[in-house]
Amino acid sequence: MASDMVLAEFALCLKIEKKLFEELIGILKQEENALTQSSFYKFDDFVSKKTSLLERLFQLDSKRNQYLKNNGVALEKKAINHWLAIHHSNNHETQDLWNELLVLADAAKNLNHTNGLIISKYLQQNQRTFVALQCASGNISLYGPSGQAYI
Repeated sequence: MASDMVLAEFALCLKIEKKLFEELIGILKQEENALTQSSFYKFDDFVSKKTSLLERLFQLDSKRNQYLKNNGVALEKKAINHWLAIHHSNNHETQDLWNELLVLADAAKNLNHTNGLIISKYLQQNQRTFVALQCASGNISLYGPSGQAYI
């Protein structure tokens, strides 16, 4: 059975991860708003904040995963849920934190994907504009990613 120390550290990791994911989601929402309003001047700040948060999340993820491995728990959602049901049966807060963390991670993933799609659309628009300007100046010797002429 896992020691009380390990269980307390696991719960603390979950609390910190939850807080960091909430911060990340806030930044991703700000980024999405900036993208939809074509307001790009804050992007260096967004990237810096996201990078810092992700580094901290990766550290906590590694720490949490090490706790689970040390207790013979497979790093799969079903196995972790089972472990929590056994070792945290009298502490629903930890189980709730784990479930909230999964929801937040999924929300962050979806927001990041949406922002990536928006950025991709801007990139395509900029590429078309660049090609149009090159053609207008008489220089049509552009090449696409496959090495073929691109107009």
